Amino acid sequence: MRRFSICPMRTLLGTFWVLVVGFILPAAPRSLAQSAATKSEAESATAKSLFCAHGPYRGLTRNPPPPEFYSEFAVAVVEIDSPNETRNVSVSGFVLFDKTGKATKSKRVVSVEEFNRPRVATEGEFAYYLNPGDNPDDTRPWNGTLPAGKIRLRIRVELVKAPLTYPVRYRVRVGRRVIEGPVDGAWPS
Repeated sequence: MRRFSICPMRTLLGTFWVLVVGFILPAAPRSLAQSAATKSEAESATAKSLFCAHGPYRGLTRNPPPPEFYSEFAVAVVEIDSPNETRNVSVSGFVLFDKTGKATKSKRVVSVEEFNRPRVATEGEFAYYLNPGDNPDDTRPWNGTLPAGKIRLRIRVELVKAPLTYPVRYRVRVGRRVIEGPVDGAWPS
C-alpha cells in the first residue's frame, strides 16, 4: 500500500515561493527605480501642439497637375522642451482624426523644419505658421537633433487621401514623444 504525504508537496511549494521571493522581489526595487527615473525624465520633457491645418495642393496652372502633385497635405507646428540633447530623432505616425475617431493617415513626411519665425502683431495664425518668412533664419531644415531646451518644429506631411469628414485632432510621433492637439482648420483649395 502506497502512502501519499502532503508534506513533500508543501515543501515543494515552500521552496518555489522562496525562489520567487528571493529572485523576483530583489529585482523589483531596481526595476521600479529605473521606471521612476524614466518617468521623471519623461515628465521633465514637455511637448505640446501649437498649430495644425490641412488642405489640398493645387497647381498654379490651368492644366491639371499629374496625380502625384494633386495631393492632400497637413502641417503641424509642435514645441518640445527637453532636459538633454537627443540625436537621430525621426518624425512618424502623423494621423488626422475626425470627431468619430476615423483616421486619415499620412503617406510620407515631406519636410521638418526648425521654426524660429517671429510673429508680426497684425499676422493671423494661418499666415504665421504656414508662411516661410523673409529671413533665412526664420525656418531651416531640421537635422534630427532635439537640443537641450526648447525647439519648435514645423512638420509637413502628405496625406494618403483627403479626409472624408472634417478632422478635429491630430497625432504625430517625434522620437519617443507622441504629441496630440486640435486641428485649427483647413486652407482653401
